[in-house]
Amino acid sequence: MECHKSQVTSHKYRRKIKIFIFLSIFLVFSFFIYTFYLPSKYVVPILMYHNIDYKNDMLSVTPENFNAQLMFLKKRNYNVISLNELVNIFVYNKKIPAKAVVITFDDGKENNFTNAYRFIKAYRLPATMFVIPGHCGWEGYLTKQELKEMSQNGIDIASHTLNDVWLPDCSDLQLVEEIYGSKKALEEITGKKVDFISYPLGGFNYKVKLAVMKSGYRGGCAVSPGRATANYDIYAFKRIKVTNKDNRVPLSFWFKTSGYYMWFKEMKIKKR
Repeated sequence: MECHKSQVTSHKYRRKIKIFIFLSIFLVFSFFIYTFYLPSKYVVPILMYHNIDYKNDMLSVTPENFNAQLMFLKKRNYNVISLNELVNIFVYNKKIPAKAVVITFDDGKENNFTNAYRFIKAYRLPATMFVIPGHCGWEGYLTKQELKEMSQNGIDIASHTLNDVWLPDCSDLQLVEEIYGSKKALEEITGKKVDFISYPLGGFNYKVKLAVMKSGYRGGCAVSPGRATANYDIYAFKRIKVTNKDNRVPLSFWFKTSGYYMWFKEMKIKKR
């Protein structure tokens, strides 16, 4: 009987030792991942919006959901920074602020003024709106007066080319017109320097980037150019599209603003 009790005790002891070893290995592994691996995969989330309206498509976010997303950033003390601040971090080798995030809009639709601007102003957050000056004043697009007002109240107005074209197919002359011409047109409207451009549909190549640099831009935004593009190529910043789904799916918006969404997305693409 005593022998049996001793065996049971010994078995329980060995089991505790195994659990302790397993937990120790798990903690060491987790510490290594958290300390050395994950930080190298972190990318400052640049959120990409298009329309703030009630259309049922993947380019629209309702005003209510947009407000909820900004409230999420504000309540959880995210550091919402401008594109200029983000570029300065890398140009001057500064430390990335904790929980940094950037807000951008593409296309320059009028609903950015009527439905988004009021929330941005209320929360006092910086944002960049990429505008197509060739469409300025068209039905459904921002007017010159709306651009001026937003520019005077903390919104950075930037280029989305002059006529919303696929830049990789443009001739050298067309690139000058679309890239430099849009910069000049927007500067005449706002009276301020235009420092950034976003490539329509994310389309760019080396020739396009060179034209952007020669035109005097500080940086450019793509969409999701993939693993072949550096995380912090200031002329091809990676961005994350935001949708209404991010309010319906638990933790979706949190994950997109975590800094690791782009790495996870590229890993999924690689596996395919």
